[in-house]
Amino acid sequence: MKFDNSTAKALFDKHFIISENTEDTQSLERTEYVLPEPECMFKEEPWQKDNLQTLKNELNNVKSRLNNFTLDEWQQHTYQMNQAGDVLSCIKKQIQPEFITQAWCKFYEIACNFSLVPLNKILQESNGGNVCSFTSVHLCEAPGAFVVALNHWLKLNASNVQWDWIASTLNPYCEGNPYSRMVDDDRFVRHTLKHWCFGTDNTGNIMDLQNLDALVERSKTNSGGPIMLVTADGSIDCTDMPDEQENAVAHLHFCETLACMHLLEKGGNFLLKMFTLFEHQSVCLMYLLSCAFHKVTATKPATSRAGNSEMYVVCVNFKGKDYIEQYLNVLRCHYEAYPTRVMFSCQVIPDCFIRKIENCCKFFKRHQCKAIEDNINAFYLETYNNLLFKLRYFKRKVSFMYLKKYKLTKIDVKDEIVGREIIERNTNYIMTRKLRYDSYNERCRKLNSTSQERLQQIWNKAGEIEVPIENYYTCNLRTLPETLEIRTGKTFCGIYNSRFCEAKILQILNETNIIQDMHPATCFPSAEITEMCIDPIDQHYDILSFQFTHVYDSHRIIVEVCDRLEKLQVKQTLVLINYPLLTQLSVGLLYILGNSFEKITIEIYANEGYRIILETYRSDEKILNHLRTILAASYNARNENMAIWSIVPMTILYEWDQYPVIMQLNHLAIKLHTFRILEMLDKM
Repeated sequence: MKFDNSTAKALFDKHFIISENTEDTQSLERTEYVLPEPECMFKEEPWQKDNLQTLKNELNNVKSRLNNFTLDEWQQHTYQMNQAGDVLSCIKKQIQPEFITQAWCKFYEIACNFSLVPLNKILQESNGGNVCSFTSVHLCEAPGAFVVALNHWLKLNASNVQWDWIASTLNPYCEGNPYSRMVDDDRFVRHTLKHWCFGTDNTGNIMDLQNLDALVERSKTNSGGPIMLVTADGSIDCTDMPDEQENAVAHLHFCETLACMHLLEKGGNFLLKMFTLFEHQSVCLMYLLSCAFHKVTATKPATSRAGNSEMYVVCVNFKGKDYIEQYLNVLRCHYEAYPTRVMFSCQVIPDCFIRKIENCCKFFKRHQCKAIEDNINAFYLETYNNLLFKLRYFKRKVSFMYLKKYKLTKIDVKDEIVGREIIERNTNYIMTRKLRYDSYNERCRKLNSTSQERLQQIWNKAGEIEVPIENYYTCNLRTLPETLEIRTGKTFCGIYNSRFCEAKILQILNETNIIQDMHPATCFPSAEITEMCIDPIDQHYDILSFQFTHVYDSHRIIVEVCDRLEKLQVKQTLVLINYPLLTQLSVGLLYILGNSFEKITIEIYANEGYRIILETYRSDEKILNHLRTILAASYNARNENMAIWSIVPMTILYEWDQYPVIMQLNHLAIKLHTFRILEMLDKM
């Protein structure tokens, strides 16, 4: 393994031109590709190209050598072996961007290499005026690194251009969106919500046609100038199907591309993250892009992990909506229900284009296989520490090369979008994802495990959950917001992510619920325990008891809370037993309720869970009116097949003193619930 200047330079030269609409001076033939008539699309059965399938099998054979490595040990090893692995830390230290991630580094690199922002076209669109403006749209953008990187690039390279942006992503505040499909880091998102479009159902799912149309409509009302850049950085967790990553993301890439063609102005550019190009879906998509843009290049940034299949497709100079308009209706018909038939027949795509795709696949496959094989060989190397010592200096060289090559310098704090200090101050609220420690082969074996083995696996995980040390907490009351911020969205029946629970712990709950679905009679807490808890309580107290269940009904919670408070007498105490705290709505309701009582305490019990005791009710007409407004809004939402998601902004709930306590209560409830269910199932 060599660590010289040529090796460093090669890191930055992984580009492959797929199509360029210029005249070939040698053959005197134009390389411009033409789309078939719209009625010819989606007519034939799927096809395969033998050469591409051979390349796929060769790559999968190399990747299969990783199947026995546990994920954490392999990730740690490849992190150490990553030749561009110090670029991020170097940029963070010397440049201090407001929000630095690996995606930031990749985008900035691409923006410099390919003139991603079409400045000439933007200047032309300004008609010689003093103000040059444009808008960019960023699909699947969370946590926001592309936006921040683009802002940094513009401030250094086009400071006179006025820029606005719109972004779409799976809504991190939708508890019905599973962790496996989304990026849940909301540190940038929460401060820039006015720029984010989550669609008609508020989920942010760009694969929903109505959400696409909402994004298009939003772009029309945007006053920031023509849309001259669209980026799409979407992906799907393919850890458990590494050999079929391309097929798994094909539908998403189709939707992202179609969204771009609805949004982009003539002369604009498109950046699309893809992986391999072995299947007909990808070949057809690349042909569509090659027809719709004047130049299409595949690139793998130096800061993209060399051993993965990730590449970025840079599409330059869009031919315009007039060119693509007649195809949009046909493409839209297959937007949500991904087609079972191919976009283009084999006969439509020229042989020279297929050869281009084959050569492109060979180029990136060769680089990826070499990286994987080098990493495997290094893992077993007796002189591994010596290798890492040499690599340390090479990484530093690559980092300095990155800074110099792209002329990267600091920007003024006033030019930041949110501000580095603000974003870094919120680091504590990043939900920790579930970590997979076992290997791919071990995970496959677990899929075939017996019910008893699965129960034991969940039991072991639940046993590791840390629960509150204290048995008693006093809540500090906070000032009630002047106005409510009622947000509605698509109805969901299960909670798949939560801002008030660690992701890996909520995953345990969801695994338990899958098994519990087979035995719905089991519940927590049991009726016997609930009765035992209620009996000792002073009869002058009013009691509202909840079952800990994975079937989420926001309307029912609102109705029960509002109804109980309307009937409560002044100076009475309200006791909430196992009140659900996994959603923004339920936590927001508690936040509002707290202002109607003189004191709130939380008592924790080993078998029962917890009680929230709201002492000495003081009737407050403002709070009652708030609750009536929420109740009316919930009924209205139900009539539209929607539900209330939140009533108090998440930014306020993050700052509540009880936020860490609520996290602990949820962890306790999940642990007790899991043990209760598993004990019941074990007896059946």
